[in-house]
Amino acid sequence: MNISRRWFIGGAASMGALQGCKVFTDSMGLFRSGQPNVKFGVISDVHLICANTDTGRGGNTRTLDHTLRWFDEQGVDGIVVAGDIADAGLVSELQLFADSWFKAFPNNRSSIDGRKVERVVVLGNHDWEGFAYNYDVFGRKSNTLRDDWIRDFGLKKTWDRLFNEEYSPVFKKTIKGYDFIGAHWDGDAGADWSGMHAIKPWFEKNSSSIDPSKPFFYVQHPHPKNTCYGAWAWGRDGGVSTETLSKFPNAVAFSGHSHYSLTDERTIWQGAFASLGTGSLRYSCPNNDQFAAEGGFENSPGSTNANPESEKTLPKMRTSDGRNGMLVSVFDDCTVFRRRDFRHDADLGPDWVMPNITTGEKPFAFAERARKSIAPQFDAHAVVKAEIGETYTRGAKEGVKTPSVNVSFPAVTRTFKSQAWRYDIVAEGEDGKVVAKKRLMAPAFHLPYTLAEKNCSLAFLRSKLPKGRKLRFVVTPYDCFGNAGKQIKSDFIAL
Repeated sequence: MNISRRWFIGGAASMGALQGCKVFTDSMGLFRSGQPNVKFGVISDVHLICANTDTGRGGNTRTLDHTLRWFDEQGVDGIVVAGDIADAGLVSELQLFADSWFKAFPNNRSSIDGRKVERVVVLGNHDWEGFAYNYDVFGRKSNTLRDDWIRDFGLKKTWDRLFNEEYSPVFKKTIKGYDFIGAHWDGDAGADWSGMHAIKPWFEKNSSSIDPSKPFFYVQHPHPKNTCYGAWAWGRDGGVSTETLSKFPNAVAFSGHSHYSLTDERTIWQGAFASLGTGSLRYSCPNNDQFAAEGGFENSPGSTNANPESEKTLPKMRTSDGRNGMLVSVFDDCTVFRRRDFRHDADLGPDWVMPNITTGEKPFAFAERARKSIAPQFDAHAVVKAEIGETYTRGAKEGVKTPSVNVSFPAVTRTFKSQAWRYDIVAEGEDGKVVAKKRLMAPAFHLPYTLAEKNCSLAFLRSKLPKGRKLRFVVTPYDCFGNAGKQIKSDFIAL
């Protein structure tokens, strides 16, 4: 395949598909196309509980069925699932996944054209220990359902019976000449919150069988430490996977657990190897660790303890409608990652086009992408409005309002390639000194750009602002790398 060696930093823009051929632009703006050597889907964190419903905790077999059908229509050769298939760690939940799989791919073959579709599935913490989280499962607590625990029934026995293949804590499958290596969250094999410890001896024993001239794909549930999402990755492992994979520059790792949206450009990282988050097929989550470190967001979903600085003048942001996955196409010298929302059937951003290891280029290293990222900008005539009024706060008695200054402003216009990730809003006096500050997560940060919010609003409690002064309110947009766009400001108002 003839691909320019000059690449977009941050990915080339997808131009769609044409009869199975990927068509996209390189950094020269030239159209390139060709058949991928292998094509596969990627999902994670399905959290199944009940079949044929899309309501309630984890009940999303319809979303799963729809996603598997879409992958089949794209002509995939396999599907990667990075853990947390079951929600409460029950055999009956894992059975739902097996039922959906074999309905979509009878005998592991496409329902459309009979091609072989390989299953690359690993278990996560919910599959291993979800019963201990004591969820309500149709009126019963999950820790009382011992006869249905995957762990008690046995991982190997459960796996062999449901998927008709032998279970192994670490396994390798080869799809059209490309290796896929999976590591289960299996406590009996030393897997826990610190990492999948069976992988180090596995790689020491089997590394000679991996072709160093082309990428291979590794799958585990928690994010490898200090890779995708950097220091902000919730639930990342203790570092064993990063240490192990760093010896393989052709490794491409997929991991889930955090439920972070694939709209986050930090989902893909390149260092000693490549690492990508997989989102969630059940619900998206904002980056709670980053929220806490930055002092809390006014629309954070966490509790007061998790976000003590917030005045809670806004409802919790709703992210349950974000259901993500990827379609991955591997060519001779690049791998293309297409980000997809399966609830709204729309792409989440431009494709990430990553040169394969033979090029020696690493366009998805964080520092370089942050340096070259274009900061989000308000429209030319955008203004901030600030008015004295009242507001509701979370935790207040029903119907009771609190005196406030209510601030509103138009959202940054999102495009397919650019979005505001958060807004900082400060109250400043005539002397320019800041007297109060709030952060607002862009309310639709996790959704396709066509569903972006039009306006944003929040409130400052009057009791926390100085009396007898004139204040104005200044809003600054930021991208996910922390690059700031130009500020917009309100007129001064007297308190």
